[in-house]
Amino acid sequence: MGASRPHDALPRNAWPFVGRATALRTTTEAAARAEVRGVVVVGPPGAGRTRLAAEALARLAAAGHPVAWAGATAAAAAIPLGALLHLAPLSDCAAHGTRVVFDRIVERFSAPAAERPVLVVDDAHLLDSVSAALVHRLALHTRAFVLLTARQGEPGPDVVTALWKERLARRVELRPLADHDVDTLLERALGGPLDAVTRRTLRRLSAGNPLVLRELVQSGLEGAVLHRVDGLWHLGEQVRVTGRLGDLLEAQMQVGDPAVLGVLETLACQEPLGQRVLERLAGPAAVAQAERQGLVTVELCGARQRTRLTIPAYGEVLRARMPRAQAREIWGRLARELAALPGRREDDALDLAVARLNAGLGTSARELLHAAQRTAGRLELKAAERLATASLDAGGGVDAALTLAEVLCHQGRHADAAGLLPAAEQCRDAERAGRRAILREKIGYWRRQVTPDPQDPGGERAAEAVRAWTMLLDGHVRRSLAAGTALLGPADALPAEAAVRAATAVQLAAGLMGDTHRAEAAYARGVAVTSAGRAVSPWARAQVGAARCLALLLGGALTTAAEDVETGYREAVEGQLTAPVVGVWAVVRGFVAKAQGRVAPAQQALREAVVLLGEHDPLRLRGVYLAELAGAYAMAGDTVQADAWLSRMDGCPPPPGALFDPWIERNRAWAAAAALDLLGAANHAMQAAKAAREAESPMVEALALFDAARFGEAREVSARLHRIAGETAAPAAAAFARASTALATDDARQLTAAAETLYHTGHLLHAAEAAATAHRLHARAGRRTAAKTALAFARERLAECGAVRTPLTDLTGSEASLTPRELQIAKLVTAGLPAREVAGRLGLSLRTVNNHLGRVYAKLGVSGRHGLAQVLGSGPEG
Repeated sequence: MGASRPHDALPRNAWPFVGRATALRTTTEAAARAEVRGVVVVGPPGAGRTRLAAEALARLAAAGHPVAWAGATAAAAAIPLGALLHLAPLSDCAAHGTRVVFDRIVERFSAPAAERPVLVVDDAHLLDSVSAALVHRLALHTRAFVLLTARQGEPGPDVVTALWKERLARRVELRPLADHDVDTLLERALGGPLDAVTRRTLRRLSAGNPLVLRELVQSGLEGAVLHRVDGLWHLGEQVRVTGRLGDLLEAQMQVGDPAVLGVLETLACQEPLGQRVLERLAGPAAVAQAERQGLVTVELCGARQRTRLTIPAYGEVLRARMPRAQAREIWGRLARELAALPGRREDDALDLAVARLNAGLGTSARELLHAAQRTAGRLELKAAERLATASLDAGGGVDAALTLAEVLCHQGRHADAAGLLPAAEQCRDAERAGRRAILREKIGYWRRQVTPDPQDPGGERAAEAVRAWTMLLDGHVRRSLAAGTALLGPADALPAEAAVRAATAVQLAAGLMGDTHRAEAAYARGVAVTSAGRAVSPWARAQVGAARCLALLLGGALTTAAEDVETGYREAVEGQLTAPVVGVWAVVRGFVAKAQGRVAPAQQALREAVVLLGEHDPLRLRGVYLAELAGAYAMAGDTVQADAWLSRMDGCPPPPGALFDPWIERNRAWAAAAALDLLGAANHAMQAAKAAREAESPMVEALALFDAARFGEAREVSARLHRIAGETAAPAAAAFARASTALATDDARQLTAAAETLYHTGHLLHAAEAAATAHRLHARAGRRTAAKTALAFARERLAECGAVRTPLTDLTGSEASLTPRELQIAKLVTAGLPAREVAGRLGLSLRTVNNHLGRVYAKLGVSGRHGLAQVLGSGPEG
């Protein structure tokens, strides 16, 4: 695990061929039809025209067609037949004129052959007139099949254009690759998955252009900014423009008009730009010409027309190679134009502040402050800190100090934030008092210096919203629920941040108590707050949505949670939200998938969270999602990965308070279970249940108790589970209680009923385990029909879970007839452990182990360890 940085991980000649299957099929099938004289492949630079032609040529050659390749260039066009001379015998080229060479090439492609001859001409728009006439002649008057590529928008010889215009040849247009094709191409080229933000960045920069995409990846690898982190390819910082990348993209742009270049350089500094603004800066004619050349794209956004670079990677190259003086001059002109706008969009003021800052112009503290607040709301924390600091330096006063302190708190830098906190007498108005109170409460909690300030009663309700959260973290769930609910009542309106904190605290507290109705009411209040005005940040909206998914998970409504978390995650990725915001959604996505038992998606999501969040851990929760990742691997039976992630978790600062202790302990239980230590697993689960009970989290306690039941301690936990079910309204708690009783009493029919209930609430793995156990009990009792039905249900659920291996899911061969304890002992014995060591590991007497082994031998029809190993295999993986 960790980062690896291969500098040459992408072989230059091994770029996969993706997203052009239809175009390739159209081309090769056309060659089989005599009435079709050829194909003209048209596309923008870098779209893959040459690659498509090469792939088609290879397939046609493999099918027995005589093939030839020619490439046209501007230099060769200065010589008649310059691009095609190599197709005639060398002696004819040296001794005879153009007419003889022309005829010799016609003769070559007219010669009898079993299959139709094929001629590829790459960049046919650059052919000289004689070569173009020859290609036309071959297509019309011989059996030859001509495959031509041409750059979109470039004028070419009329006879070449006539081929597709007169329907003698088919025209194939190559468009940018779709997003899913870009993703497939990247994974195949790099040999592994990418995190969502890296995928999104490479999609955006390349705009689906295969050549640009390849060069971006190669540049990232060479610059060591694209590397593997915990199994995912991750773009750690902005792609560096290497000489190769810059030269290639500049050649691809082919900008000869200085006015058009001015359009591109302006957009390289700021895009998108309103079309009228760009036209005033660069001239309408130049903007129109850039659009005609396909270099810029004009799109409608509300009532505005905005212009952007067609391929944003062009902007990276232009910025990297632009002299600083020229960049400052462009930023200065941009600032003057943006200042004249009415500023209807929330980002207009941000764009203006950034332009003035980059131009070195005087920028008001107020403008910088607004820009800092806007970027902070997106969790663009480095930019927000820079802007807030500039505002404070420019005389932004109390508001700038509060904003900078808020940004530092977002980064977990509470000591630095404390040094910026204004005095109480400077924050007498309600808004400032509320912000100061929130900061004071957060800083005090994290520095363990919470003390009441009798001189500063202002903002007390805002501070109470923070306390609702800190009470939750400390395991005082009922107090948190009461405090947050009171704040969300019909009393005076709270500041937006305080209202979001109260709403999310109530959602989670209610979920922990199994009260999904109260959680939904708090969610509705949070949505109302975050939808009330444009000033509310995307991060606030993400907090409210993610908290709802966690509340649904805790309340046992996993089906709804899974649907909602996928929507939230997708919107965060597609909405260009920052890596920390996407990372938070990835955490919740992984939690939900693991709770369902879908281990592979859980592992993928939680790994992505580890990569995207990096060192961003202001709430010190990194250890919690590392523990969940360990648990996801343990559920798959991968003890090596489970132990490795638990080790990393142990190296993290402990999470705050007591709320998350049972989560970590539950995952230790699953790691023990993966190592076939069911007694240890049950002990960890019971410890988790105790910690959850002390933290006033009955739904987490129910999950931990049911884990213990799954590890063989159903009799010990059944009564407590029934009490929890009676105290909460969550259907999942009742299902856990019924299933634990059925496990304790070997009641196959009750297990079957519990499996159905668990399935309908989204607990796929729990349902599979209940059905699998019912199958074994039915089979043992000779109820074949019921056993088959339960087995089919278990297999369907396990298929949804993927590669999961838990003590109750093993359905392979004769093992299906063993109890969990018998199966555990049998696997330890086949792994080579003596019976006495097995007894010591499991906390059993030697006599008990031997009795279990006797029953195993009888059930499986074997007489000893050798026969047992033949039936069960060589032992557990690990």
